[in-house]
Amino acid sequence: MKIRQTLLLLCFTSLYGALAAQQRDSCTDVVYLKGGSVFRGRITEYQPDGTLSILTWNGLTMTVTPANVDRIVQQCRRGRLKNWEYTFRERGLYNATRLSVLAGRTYYGENATGYSFSHSTGWMFDRRIGAGIGGAAEVFSPDAGGINSFPVFAEVRGYLMARNVTPFYNAAFGWAFVGKNESEQPGNNNNWEGGWMSKMQVGFRLGNHITVQGGLSLQKVVRHWQSFWGGWGGDSGTDRILHKRIELGIGVIL
Repeated sequence: MKIRQTLLLLCFTSLYGALAAQQRDSCTDVVYLKGGSVFRGRITEYQPDGTLSILTWNGLTMTVTPANVDRIVQQCRRGRLKNWEYTFRERGLYNATRLSVLAGRTYYGENATGYSFSHSTGWMFDRRIGAGIGGAAEVFSPDAGGINSFPVFAEVRGYLMARNVTPFYNAAFGWAFVGKNESEQPGNNNNWEGGWMSKMQVGFRLGNHITVQGGLSLQKVVRHWQSFWGGWGGDSGTDRILHKRIELGIGVIL
């Protein structure tokens, strides 16, 4: 620990001395803590043991011990250009809303395009891992009279880099209920039941609030059917179907 504190002190002293000649009002000191918190402002004191004091943007002075510091960055404006500061909240409550297009094939082998609207709420433990629960409303083949489904799910998500544009992942698993559970066609009667569902998405977070993503959506449904063709009662049966859908969409994180 002593070696780490000494190296941290030497690195910051060198950085601080090299940038001290620049105008202070054009630079911001950013202190990243190991717990995920971020302090932005101006470092006013740096003690030999590595403890520092930072005057934050709201006028508060925070004292931070070296054991809690992950890294220190100084962001400065160059002429009229200002760095796009990284201000994404890596820990805490999140709300994610997504609108997606679903593409695949229907039960009858026809190409179909549907849509999905979903929302999830959860907690980010750090930048790379978070967990939440959510729900969605989906229509797989609206032009072909497809059934509506209403998935409820648990999810995990994470962001790979501490940057304003970063890859991210989202994986969900749950159960999809069906809305219109009966449909009739000439000579046929269908009764639908829901089943398990899962989603795997990858994409990019653009800034703090916008995402673009794509992935694969799987949903199990059951079709109980009865055919009245051929007279007396006809035929009947049960089909277990796994819908496979390519999903492309955009989202908002708050």
